[in-house]
Amino acid sequence: MSQASIAEAAKVALKDASRFLFFNEQGAVLASSFTVEPSELKPLEALYSDRDEAIKHGMVVLGTRYEVHRHHPPLIYGRTMGAVPEESEGCAICKIAKGLDGQACYGLITYQMPNISARMVPMLQKFCQEHLEAK
Repeated sequence: MSQASIAEAAKVALKDASRFLFFNEQGAVLASSFTVEPSELKPLEALYSDRDEAIKHGMVVLGTRYEVHRHHPPLIYGRTMGAVPEESEGCAICKIAKGLDGQACYGLITYQMPNISARMVPMLQKFCQEHLEAK
């Protein structure tokens, strides 16, 4: 699947996400709705190595820290922790172990209220299974 087709499919299937990013274990961006900070990709992959470290350090996307509330590989997700919970932003990442080109691939979304993890995380997982999994 081409980068353009992943991006186009994500714009439709994940339309309620404020941002999306798909990348592989080599750090190659497969599709993204924003300018990716390359130095943030390896730490996102490392979330899967150690649950305690993931919870301690959170997820960082575009310099924003998202506290990890759930660490259930292949899914990890959480929210920003500001003064007003209704203004927090969610972030979820899904790992596909045997993805495109036989390597691990990752899908990440951020989402704002009224979109919540209970709705957005399953949408991300379904999208990743359909578009990033090796066929």
